[in-house]
Amino acid sequence: MSEEIQTAVASAQTDENQLVTFFLGEEEFGFDIMSVQEIIRQPQLSRIPMAPAYVEGIANLRGMILPIIDTRTRFGMKREEDTDGTRVLVVDVDGNKTGLRVDRVRQVTRIQQSDMEPVPPVVRAGMSAEYLKGVVKLDGGKRIIMSLSPKAICQIKLDGVAETQTQASREVAVAENGQVIKDAGGDQSIAQLVTFKLGMEEFAFHMERVREILRVERPNEVPNTPKYVLGVLTVRGVILPVVDLRVLLGLPNMESEVVGDATKIREEFTQWLNGFRLATTSATAQSASGPESLRKWIMEFNTSSQALMEILGQMRVGNDKLLRTVAHCRTLDQGDASAAKALFESEIEPEAQGIIKLITDFEGHVKENIREDQRLVVVQSNGSLLALLVDKVREVLNMVKSQIDAPPQLSDSENVNLSGIAKLDGGKRLIMLLEPDDLIKDSEMKKLGGSTAKEKETGMMQQHNAGAQEQALGEQLFVTFLLGDGEYGISIAQIQEIDRSSKMTRVPLTAEYVDGITNLRGEIVPVINARKRFNLEHKDADERTRVIIMDINGAKTGLLVDSVREVRSMATKDIAPPPSTLTTSIDRQYISGIGKVDDGKRMIILLAVEKILQKETPAAKQIASS
Repeated sequence: MSEEIQTAVASAQTDENQLVTFFLGEEEFGFDIMSVQEIIRQPQLSRIPMAPAYVEGIANLRGMILPIIDTRTRFGMKREEDTDGTRVLVVDVDGNKTGLRVDRVRQVTRIQQSDMEPVPPVVRAGMSAEYLKGVVKLDGGKRIIMSLSPKAICQIKLDGVAETQTQASREVAVAENGQVIKDAGGDQSIAQLVTFKLGMEEFAFHMERVREILRVERPNEVPNTPKYVLGVLTVRGVILPVVDLRVLLGLPNMESEVVGDATKIREEFTQWLNGFRLATTSATAQSASGPESLRKWIMEFNTSSQALMEILGQMRVGNDKLLRTVAHCRTLDQGDASAAKALFESEIEPEAQGIIKLITDFEGHVKENIREDQRLVVVQSNGSLLALLVDKVREVLNMVKSQIDAPPQLSDSENVNLSGIAKLDGGKRLIMLLEPDDLIKDSEMKKLGGSTAKEKETGMMQQHNAGAQEQALGEQLFVTFLLGDGEYGISIAQIQEIDRSSKMTRVPLTAEYVDGITNLRGEIVPVINARKRFNLEHKDADERTRVIIMDINGAKTGLLVDSVREVRSMATKDIAPPPSTLTTSIDRQYISGIGKVDDGKRMIILLAVEKILQKETPAAKQIASS
């Protein structure tokens, strides 16, 4: 080959380019093939709170956290629902991978540099010219391809992520059989996470930042506070600002979301019913899309509310009956349109109208019942305590730290608040870790009236001192709780804290009423079952069961009770000694007095805690030392 021909070939090779081309609507775009790593179907996504509108979320791609951008939204175009043609182009920008969602991929197209022209003054589809590298004209100008710059479109700041992903690639390899193999050099230490749900997404805090988890109570409203602040609660003398974490992260509140979903399914169901009526009248094809969508919604909705479950149960029974009748009607229509119409009028429409009424009733009951699912997660944030309202607490999870990746930081996001992303079940389950210190600025926290950790300790001391002062002045504070139908009280000065019932470890050769020992933030605490101690009927623990942690002469002991009712102030004059004729299943020696509340209409049995524990002190010591 002559020198001239070699030069021409080299020139031609240098002049040639390849574009991966795709469509957004009717417009065709392209990326240089060297920047496209692979093309995948739309993966399962986890939404990122407070991310820009064009960020669809994050996905797990073979152990790598992949941010997904909706290219339509990025270009200011209307977002479209996924179709069979929807694809995600995985592009590489300076070693960092990002997924770009497109309507459909066309092909790999070879072009010459001479086919590429500068961006024209007027850019088609209103797209910003900064995203364009140039315009390619093919087939005599009949085919126009807009060549894009991946770096400009992504604009995702991934400082530190490249190193994390490189480390992850060293630590995790996917074998041919699909098993995940960890490199022995990876960080195998354990991180404890408290996980919870906000809508469809799962979040977590590191265990050491969580102080306790409370059932939701109505807080006292505070004027002139941000929208995300629901008010304040006083828990054992400590002021806790209550923050709706959904609203703080830019999500709709839970009530609005649940009602919105129910309203949408009701409107779709009503539209289906109207269409079915018309189809029956005109003898055209009928569908069961309305009841099918309703059945799926009922199956996916989870709640602890008995009231909402009862409505859903009625809805499920009616909808199953409706589906059977609709199937029968569709077979009749093929041979007897008049019979199908009669069946619709006599059975289908009345049943469907009843279901629509049930959905409407469900919408009306959400506000008063949805709080039964929610919890308050109390965390330490910037030295203060903060109660965060979440949809549902899921579990305490032990994770190998090498399974936690650094999150992508979005350059124009207000504040994503993610400290990491945990991957489970081969990456199918993603948990976004939140950093409490980043949720609310310290200056804003002080405006909310939050108590710092030091203030909490001081507040507890003041609370105990106040109890002594109130006793001297004729007032005493008691924490009251329920055992069956009876209400009991313990002096607040003897109570350290109140916790949910947790796993007990049974210790051999201990009394029957000692349920076992539990770990309270590193301290071993024996737990006495109050029902067993007082010879009451057995009752399984449930959501309301609590453990009252008491400090008696420097030794902590837990008392398992059915539920805690309130902190009650009682005048000394309203506390009477237990009468000799008192009839109760509780040994009289364990009762220090009877509190009379509401002019004697309500009686509270006040317990002498020292007497309850007195006989068990040697055993308690044996348990603690075990």
